[in-house]
Amino acid sequence: MLIKLLKNSVNSFPKKTAIVYDKLRISYQELYTQIQGLSQGLKSLGIAQGDCVALVLPNCPEFVTSFYAIAQLNTIALPLNHLFKEEEISYCLDDSQAKVIITDIKRVEICRSAIAKLNRNIKIIVVDGFHPETYYFHDLILPVASAIDYNATSYFTGDLLYQYSSGSTGRPKRVCRTQLNLYHEVKNFTVTTQITSADNFLCTVPLYHSHGLGNCLLAATCNGATLVILEQVIQKNGTPIEVPFVFRRPRVLELIQSESISILPAVPYIFNTLAETPTDIQVDLSSLRLCFSAGNFLSQEVFDKFLQRFHLPVRQLYGCTEAGSIAINLGAELEETYNSVGFPMQNVEIKIVDDEGKEVPTGVIGEVVIKSQTLTCGYSNMPELNQQAFKDSCFFTGDLGKKDNFGRLYITGRKKLLIDTGGRKIDPIEIEDILLTHPKVKEVVVVGVKGHHAGEIVKAVIVQQGRDKCEDREILGYCKERLAEFKIPKIIEFRSEIPKSPLGKILRKELV
Repeated sequence: MLIKLLKNSVNSFPKKTAIVYDKLRISYQELYTQIQGLSQGLKSLGIAQGDCVALVLPNCPEFVTSFYAIAQLNTIALPLNHLFKEEEISYCLDDSQAKVIITDIKRVEICRSAIAKLNRNIKIIVVDGFHPETYYFHDLILPVASAIDYNATSYFTGDLLYQYSSGSTGRPKRVCRTQLNLYHEVKNFTVTTQITSADNFLCTVPLYHSHGLGNCLLAATCNGATLVILEQVIQKNGTPIEVPFVFRRPRVLELIQSESISILPAVPYIFNTLAETPTDIQVDLSSLRLCFSAGNFLSQEVFDKFLQRFHLPVRQLYGCTEAGSIAINLGAELEETYNSVGFPMQNVEIKIVDDEGKEVPTGVIGEVVIKSQTLTCGYSNMPELNQQAFKDSCFFTGDLGKKDNFGRLYITGRKKLLIDTGGRKIDPIEIEDILLTHPKVKEVVVVGVKGHHAGEIVKAVIVQQGRDKCEDREILGYCKERLAEFKIPKIIEFRSEIPKSPLGKILRKELV
């Protein structure tokens, strides 16, 4: 399935550059030879069909090679956030029953500590150095025949991918997706956005996330396009470090120009940082034909700033871990519909339903329900949750949205975010929208916190705009003029920043 798409790319464009990483350039033929070799190396370690291999890696070419080698063996890839702490890695290893971890020298010790918590033997492969009691990645790339045997591809229907969907409460949910799911995701995305081998992708988002995996890695390599991966920052002692994206901005702009980038998948934070490029810096982004944002809501401020600075619209994409990409706004009148996620991807159905599961009229807000061949069958070992979220081959996303007269989709909030105060249901997005109009409020997140009695109390967490101090009473007075009494926050907290994931998703559970 998925491997067949990659083989088509190799067969059609063997000498074409598949991956660019700093000064490294890997052709499709070289990439596939490495994939074949690593699959044999993993097999030599005893990895067989149905086994799970964890990837604890930052964005790098070895991530791509590993993912496809795992697919070649009909085994399961478990991409994990490389910034995870020991407890998080240990939980995922135990829950997935992973047998091997592929990581880098920086994360070897934390992986060893995570394994030590488990009563299991898990092998470690290191991509960029030697370490006692581990295997060196490049030593496991065994010699193989370079010719491609198309008949060797079996149509494996089992799981290929495990990812963890972070819920607002409770333990992470393991999402299982098959080669067939990912095959259809690639085909749907390709037809919808008209990806061709002439495209060059710039990957600035994590490959372990569904946005990076589906919309960068798979979208590029399954179509014979070039995947340019923003390289890590390396200190003089050779150690990679994480730095704020603003310090990567010059390099990103340089890559867009030097590599003739045509497709830029990113998140609102990245587009905002790029839009704030000083006006005295000359930037040529004429090669870009598609910029799209996912992972979080794209505000009109960021949309307008990017459009004004570069004369390019940022298009919103809507997706989820359970199904990959679902919808994208490719409309010509984007200035008027910037806040829409557009129409469903090819072969994806979207309905808006009420609490009884009945479809609602145009313009009415309800729960977003999707049906697609890209969709997981459900969460592992969570039968009660699956009965609620998966019905009649559809996924009840928990997102609130509406459709306009043309059928465009607008995401308006999160069903599970509703705050229950005194029996009244409050949408925190409504309160956030009001507070964002206050001149001293730069960012705000509204959450419900447990009250002394039944129900919840409304809490607003605010990042202040400017240097003039903002007082609680000023915020309360502003709300009283614009909101019903029961919607006014009872707790106001000022912070220097809102906690967010690497993809810019607000971590609401850290604010409760």
